Amino acid sequence: MFFKIAIHNVKRSLRDYAIYFLTLTFGVCLFYVFNSMDSQSATAALNSSQKEIIQMLTNVTGYVSIFISIILGFLMVYSNRFLMKRRKKELGIYMLLGMDKSKISHILITETLLIGLFSLGVGLAIGIFASQGLSAITASIFEMDLSSFQFSFSLNAFLKTLLYFGIIFIVVMIFNTISISKYKLITLLQADKKNETFKITNSLISVIALLLSIACIAGAYYLILTKGWESLNMMLICIILGSVGTLLFFFALSGILLRIVKANKKLYYKGLNAFIFRQLSSKINTNFLSVGLICLMLFVTMVTFSAGLSVAHSSSQNVKSSTPYDMTISERSSYYDEDNLKKFHNSNTITNLELKNVLDQYASEYFAVDIYEEYLFQSDIISLMQNVPQQVSNHSVRAISLTDCNRVLTSQGKEPIALNDNEFAIIYNAPMIVPYYHLEKEQTITFNGKNYQLAIPRLINLTLSTNYGPTDSGSIILPDNAFSGLYSSHKILNVTYKQSDAEYAKEATNAFREQLRTERENVKETTGDFQDQLTVEHETVNENFINWIDKQDVYQSNIGGSVLISYLSIYIGLVFIITCVAILALQQLSEASDNTFRYNLLRKLGADAKMIHRALFTQIAIYFAMPLVLAIIHTIVGIQFSSTIILMFGSSGSILTMSIVTAGIIVLIYGGYFIATYLGCKSMIRPKKS
Repeated sequence: MFFKIAIHNVKRSLRDYAIYFLTLTFGVCLFYVFNSMDSQSATAALNSSQKEIIQMLTNVTGYVSIFISIILGFLMVYSNRFLMKRRKKELGIYMLLGMDKSKISHILITETLLIGLFSLGVGLAIGIFASQGLSAITASIFEMDLSSFQFSFSLNAFLKTLLYFGIIFIVVMIFNTISISKYKLITLLQADKKNETFKITNSLISVIALLLSIACIAGAYYLILTKGWESLNMMLICIILGSVGTLLFFFALSGILLRIVKANKKLYYKGLNAFIFRQLSSKINTNFLSVGLICLMLFVTMVTFSAGLSVAHSSSQNVKSSTPYDMTISERSSYYDEDNLKKFHNSNTITNLELKNVLDQYASEYFAVDIYEEYLFQSDIISLMQNVPQQVSNHSVRAISLTDCNRVLTSQGKEPIALNDNEFAIIYNAPMIVPYYHLEKEQTITFNGKNYQLAIPRLINLTLSTNYGPTDSGSIILPDNAFSGLYSSHKILNVTYKQSDAEYAKEATNAFREQLRTERENVKETTGDFQDQLTVEHETVNENFINWIDKQDVYQSNIGGSVLISYLSIYIGLVFIITCVAILALQQLSEASDNTFRYNLLRKLGADAKMIHRALFTQIAIYFAMPLVLAIIHTIVGIQFSSTIILMFGSSGSILTMSIVTAGIIVLIYGGYFIATYLGCKSMIRPKKS
């Protein structure tokens, strides 16, 4: 009998369960998808380093999933609180008919199980198919052949989802049982006549709270934009100020919103505005704390989405500009006195390492570049820069001959540059350095005792060699004769392979590495995460440092970070956004449920259905918009602050693009929940047919 009653109640209350069911299903789907990455078919074809990246991502996602499960658990408990409140009178009737509380708890537990099993089933089914899409995206990111793609199922993710959500359902059942044990019959029967109220009658308190909130938020904005990078303590202060300011803002709004609207008589008495704003004021009075927290969660979601995806996108794009050659072998002198630099400069060690056979076999093009690092410092070119930190001005600046620069330009399909004997130019590839330069036509520098004039009053974007990222903050290009009598301290050999496919590149790279390892008898090898470094002992007893970087290693290194940041940003962001909008939706559904008799009273007073529905729509729209608008303002400041990090990975344009993508996702989810909430509330207040 209890099972039949539970099934009947679920069917009858499907309207109330709809948003709860959809949110739970969405949560289960996301949980399975992001915990199934290690079992996706795409990972079977990955190489060892790629599998390590996926394993790292899986481990991090596992820890994040614990936090996500807590968030979803809170959401489910909150949702059940709404559902219990909605059904108090029904439960009171059960008690009035002689059913004891244990049997009522039994019915509620059965209902929770039915909803839970249904949501788990649908969520897992959608998640299994959605994970195939994520598998295809993963394969695309790792540039894999999709011809061998197969449907996959992750037993580990399936069991983990069952375990985590099973625990959540048990907590919900315990919560419902405790709630039922505390209810009294009279309270349940009169539930529809009681509303949650919290009135702030002292307008002075509200005004003071509003002023304090503005001061806290403004202070947080100022500090984060001017001193946010100074220390972690400063960032913590900004976060605390912003959070307190946000909560105080909605606390103050709950006390002065109605007074502000009432001051404008024309607005207040237009249509059903008096009813709308009284309802809003009452709801904010009750829920100002949750609305403030939702605002902060929306802010975190938007910044996480925008900044996280921007870093991943920019990092992925920068890999292409940072790897113009299939391999770069570099040699750096460990001694910088004149005698040793002279020996190093004239040794041509890289090209004399008996590499010619390997180069002829695998390379379609290769050339060496001399870099002079000990003759110019940032203090020597300070007139070209602005707002440079004091500690940076003593760093050395690379100088390169015009011939070597044009060799690099030509190899990358770019037009060579021309310089007169008294002119110089500047190349770079680190986007974040651009704001620190202030270049004009007549500016000059001194190099090796001679003055040179800026020939091209702009930075030239050029990558000299393959590297793990854009690290060149400015290299000076000078005529060849400027280096007469000087000695380079760093040499690079850029190599382009005859074929570009991954297997050929792997074969060629291994051949170069093997040759470098066996070239000298006295080689000491050290291996890092993504590159090998050799210490070569020369006949002159000078220890020169040789290392190589190949494009494939750079791609793997970059992909690991990009995938990790992107996937975690999407995972956390989506869970946060559905949690926020689900809570807002449930609060409005609760409001509509509590005030059904008020809407019926409006009908008796002559308000037609169109006016009532417009009033309902306006009330829900304003309630949804309040936390979103303030969160958007917070996000604009947050993105401006985080743009410094974005510039380390690429141009600031990427964060604008990703902000638009984020806005589209939020509009889709936020708008969908808003429409579902409006339709649900509209159904609740519709007059019952006799």
